[in-house]
Amino acid sequence: MKRKIRIILVALVLLAGIVYYALKNHAHDIVITGIVTTDSVIVSSEIQGRLQQLLVKEGDTVKRGQLLAVIQPQEWKADMAYYQSQQAQTSNQISQAEANLASAQAQVVQAQADLENDRLNFTRIQDLFQKGVESAQSADQVRTTLDGAKARVDSLEKQVEAAKAAVQASHDQLAATGAQTDKAQVRLDYTEVHAPIDGVVDVRAALQGEVVNPGQGIVTLINPDDLWVRADVEEGYISRFHIGDKLKVTLPSGDVREGTVFFRGVDADYATQRDVNRSKRDIKTFEIRLRCDNTDRSLALGMTAYVTLPLAKP
Repeated sequence: MKRKIRIILVALVLLAGIVYYALKNHAHDIVITGIVTTDSVIVSSEIQGRLQQLLVKEGDTVKRGQLLAVIQPQEWKADMAYYQSQQAQTSNQISQAEANLASAQAQVVQAQADLENDRLNFTRIQDLFQKGVESAQSADQVRTTLDGAKARVDSLEKQVEAAKAAVQASHDQLAATGAQTDKAQVRLDYTEVHAPIDGVVDVRAALQGEVVNPGQGIVTLINPDDLWVRADVEEGYISRFHIGDKLKVTLPSGDVREGTVFFRGVDADYATQRDVNRSKRDIKTFEIRLRCDNTDRSLALGMTAYVTLPLAKP
């Protein structure tokens, strides 16, 4: 009988030791549930129009600059053709204005030569008139001719200024039309939607044939090489963890890999657990982010991940 009691006592002691050891080790670690997430890029339309082509689907891998979608370009092509025709018309106007300017300048040169000739003739006749060789009528005639030549030069010089103004106005109009053509080209370019990054199509937010508006998302891209695990740590534990710490991350498959803390929140947030009895404070948490190796593409956006937090040295 005593032997049985001793055996039972030894068994109880061993069981107590096992339980103590298990509880002691359990107190060293806690496991919190995190989620695999990332920054996503929403690719949207810059203009309004009907989605003529959607060239990708969810799960497709795309390269930076790859054509993803096409918005019907007819309206924007019409704008482009109109401004190009206006540009051609204005270029013709410039050519005509420059030709008019050249003609006016040539006439000024000729008129100035005629004026100089009339001035010399007036000086000669005036001198002869003073000597009594030429009549007063002749002197009056050359004076009138000289005045007419001066008036013609003045008139032609004003025509030159007007022609210069016309040339400048045509150039200004061409610049304005060119700016409108450039804008039309930009809008036409917007009918092609290209991938801004290398990534994977996560969400297809629009369908071919739909009318999209500026800023409306068409697809959402993610970079599978830039996934991380997000977890919320109670404020009582957050001081134990720092940037660069290595923590164990367990995937739902049981696969275990090392995660490196690269972000620790600086502002607390309230956890979903609330104190409905108002006997203690609501739990506050801090966000941490861990980056894990994902070369094998085991991590997937939205996947659950279990992060082991060592609370004390064993």
